[in-house]
Amino acid sequence: MDGRDKITIDKKAVARAIRKPLEAYYKALGQNGYDGSVERPGNWEEDEELFKAIFKSSYVSRHLDWLYVLEIVYAVIDHHSPLSAEQFAQKLEEAIIGTTGQRDYLAIIPLGFRKPFGFPHLIKPPLLRQFKLGEFTFSPPATSAKLLNKIIVKHNFPPVSVTDFMHAARTSHEALAREILVTVDAHGDEDRLRFSVESKFRTLSRLIEVFANLFTGTDAGFGHTGAVNHFFLLSKTTGEFRRFPTTKSLSFNFELSEELLKFLRKPDFVFFFEHLNSSKESMYSRMRNAFKFFSMAFNADDKVASFLFYVISIESIFSRDKSSPIKATLADFSSLLCFPAEQRLNAHRMLREAYDLRSSIVHSGVSSVTGKHVEVARSLAARALYCSMFLCENLNEGPGKLEDKFFDHLRDRKLGVTKAIVPREMQFFLEIDDHDE
Repeated sequence: MDGRDKITIDKKAVARAIRKPLEAYYKALGQNGYDGSVERPGNWEEDEELFKAIFKSSYVSRHLDWLYVLEIVYAVIDHHSPLSAEQFAQKLEEAIIGTTGQRDYLAIIPLGFRKPFGFPHLIKPPLLRQFKLGEFTFSPPATSAKLLNKIIVKHNFPPVSVTDFMHAARTSHEALAREILVTVDAHGDEDRLRFSVESKFRTLSRLIEVFANLFTGTDAGFGHTGAVNHFFLLSKTTGEFRRFPTTKSLSFNFELSEELLKFLRKPDFVFFFEHLNSSKESMYSRMRNAFKFFSMAFNADDKVASFLFYVISIESIFSRDKSSPIKATLADFSSLLCFPAEQRLNAHRMLREAYDLRSSIVHSGVSSVTGKHVEVARSLAARALYCSMFLCENLNEGPGKLEDKFFDHLRDRKLGVTKAIVPREMQFFLEIDDHDE
């Protein structure tokens, strides 16, 4: 990781927090120091004041786990003669900076998509060559250590041995050789990365789900999806190649078609990901929630739950003014933003009907939700997510809070005093068929 000079801790706060524990520690040990033969004096793991002081650092809070930080704390104490609180704080900062390179990893994520039934040699692979998607690199499956190392070397990481590759393949049901591989540089300690890498992937996967529903469809069809429940971390310093379980599957129950790849590789996808993943703007926080609800709906087994989450996804975007009737607000804003003029009236009706059914479920216990209800709600939510992110992209620059600019634009559109901001890709959105089954 570059920019080591930017890594700092609040040394005054750390010195204040460590003073009494450090004095008590030295007093308990006497002149001999700590030799590891007995339990370390003090209650370090539960020292909330020290935790808060060290984690004031933006670097530490983003990349390090508390137990990992404590190992650095212990190393500083054990490898120096008795330190003052101020000396400790200085040495701790130096130790964090000095060990930065030990925390560089390459995350390798097998990504499962549905594969059609048939003879393997007759099925055209969805991905024939490597391509970049923002900070991610997508590569064809690696059936050998040699092929995996061709991917790894482009990230300037040490190669994986044949033995390590075979062990990784065996313990992951051949996921490396079977699935598309997504690689991304990662920085931090392993305990933090096992969660942050998956969190970053979830943002990516939720975008892929929306794009697939919007542009190519996700009907089940014939085929099978292999279970993928692990990703890998390769250490740049040691070359250690480790497998980590995920909290949820890394598979999609739809194909990665050439058509879907075409839309994923458009600049909008990268902009959407980068801002959903890292922006602190309240509007993107709103959008993150909306994408999360869409994914919960898309992966739900129950029609009622799926339908409700799709409608909640739309609500998460447009529900702001408590004094405005929510049904009218959703229908007005979503139809204006997500549909051409000739489709707007019908879209307005579909949105109102979806919200009516949502209210019946929540307030009256109605549970007669059909597959068509779910399909329409899914299409409406996918449009709302894409068009809202596109509007954010176009309002992102300039002064003012993005959330205010977003809702001001929708208000002005409703009043007819500003021009529409329409994504060119709207012409490729799948049509919504709301006819009864």
